[in-house]
Amino acid sequence: MRRALTTFDMICIGVNAIVGSGIYLFPGKLTGGLGPASTLAFVLTGLFCLPLALCFASLGGTEDRSGGPYRYATVAFGEKVGFAVGWSAWVTALVSWAAVANALPRYLGHFVPELGHGGAAKAVAATVIFGLGAVKYCGVKPGARVTDVMTVGKLVPLLIFGVVGLFAIRASRMTPFAPHGLGPLPAAALMTMFAYQGFEVVGVPAGEVRRPRTSVPLAVVASVVISAVLYGLVQLVFVGVGGGPGEAPLAAASRGFLGSWGADLMAAGGVVSIFGFNAGTALCTPRYVSALAEDRFVPTALARPHPRFETPALAIVVSTALTLALSQILDFEHLVDLAVLAVLGQYLATAAALVRLGSGIRAKGLGLLSVAISIAFGSQATVEQFVVILGLVAVGAVVAIATRRSSPRGGSEAPPAR
Repeated sequence: MRRALTTFDMICIGVNAIVGSGIYLFPGKLTGGLGPASTLAFVLTGLFCLPLALCFASLGGTEDRSGGPYRYATVAFGEKVGFAVGWSAWVTALVSWAAVANALPRYLGHFVPELGHGGAAKAVAATVIFGLGAVKYCGVKPGARVTDVMTVGKLVPLLIFGVVGLFAIRASRMTPFAPHGLGPLPAAALMTMFAYQGFEVVGVPAGEVRRPRTSVPLAVVASVVISAVLYGLVQLVFVGVGGGPGEAPLAAASRGFLGSWGADLMAAGGVVSIFGFNAGTALCTPRYVSALAEDRFVPTALARPHPRFETPALAIVVSTALTLALSQILDFEHLVDLAVLAVLGQYLATAAALVRLGSGIRAKGLGLLSVAISIAFGSQATVEQFVVILGLVAVGAVVAIATRRSSPRGGSEAPPAR
C-alpha cells in the first residue's frame, strides 16, 4: 500500500487518538471523587504511561510493516501470542470507536438538546461511524488530512480553557486537597487510563508511513507528552474555577470565566475532539485486521488493497459494520471498561516483547517496569471484565482455526506486504 503518511501525520494520529472524549467527560467525575487531588489522577497516569510509550517507541523503530503491537508480539513470542494480541487490539479499537461515537451526542446536545439522548443520540453515532468509514475507504491520505485538521481544532479550545483559566483559579477551591482521602485514586487512575490510551495505535499504519523507523518512535513519545501536559493543565483549571459533574463539564465550567461564548467554544471543542478521535480510530482500526489477514488468521480477502484507492477496503467495511453494531447495543460506560482492559493486554505484551528483544540493561529494565505498570492497572479490573475479554479472544481463535484450515499456506490471495 502507498506510503503517504508523514511524521506530522503520525504525531497528529497519536495526539488525536489520546485526546478524545476522556478530557471532556471525566473532569467532573474525577473531581467528585477526589476533589482537587483529581489532578493527581491525570498526572500520575501520564507518568506511568510514559515508560509504556517508550516501549512502543523502541519497538516501533524496528518495524516497517503495519500492525503495531501485533507485529511486536509476533516477532518476540511467535504467531500464537501475536494473534492473541492482534485480535484483542482490533477488538479494543472497535470498542473504543463505538464508545467515543456514543459520547459525541453529549456535547452536540449543548447546541441541539434533542440530539443528546435517546434514539436521536444513537442515530448520530451511527451516522458518524458510517460516514468516517466511507472516507477511510477512499484513501489513507484523505483520512489523515481529516485527522490532522481535527487534531489542531481540538487542541485550540483546550489551550484557551487552560491558559485563560489559570487566571481565574481561586486558592480557596483547592482546599481541602483530598476531601474524601486518596482511596478513590486507583480507580480514578484506571478511568484516566482510557483518556491516555491511543499512543499504541501510532505504529499500526507503519506500512503506509514514509519513514516509519524514525517517525513512529518520535510520534509515540510526543503524543504522550503533549497529552499529559494538556490534561494536567485542564484538570487543574477545572478544579480551581469550581467545575462540577454534568453531561458537558468543561462547557459548564468555562461559563464562569469565559461567559456564554466560552461555554459554546468548549462545547464546540468537545464535538471536534470527539469527532476527531472517531476519525483517527476509523483510520487505524481496519489496519489491525488487515495485518491479521496477511498472516492468514482471518480471511485473506481482508488484506487485499482496493485496486483504485489502495486501502484495505474489505477490512474497512467489516470494521465499520461491527463498530456500528456495538454502538447501538452498548452504552459509553460499559464500552470504556472493556476498552481499558483490552488495551492493557497490548501494553503488557509489548513491554514483555521489549524484555525479550531489547538489547542492554536499560531496554530490558524499561520493559520490566512497564510489565509491572500494566499488571498494576489490570488489577483494578473485575472478574467479569476479564471473562468478557477472554471470551472475545476465544471467538478470534475459532475464526483463526477456521481460516487456516480453509486457506492452506501458499494459497493466500492477499498480496505480499510492501
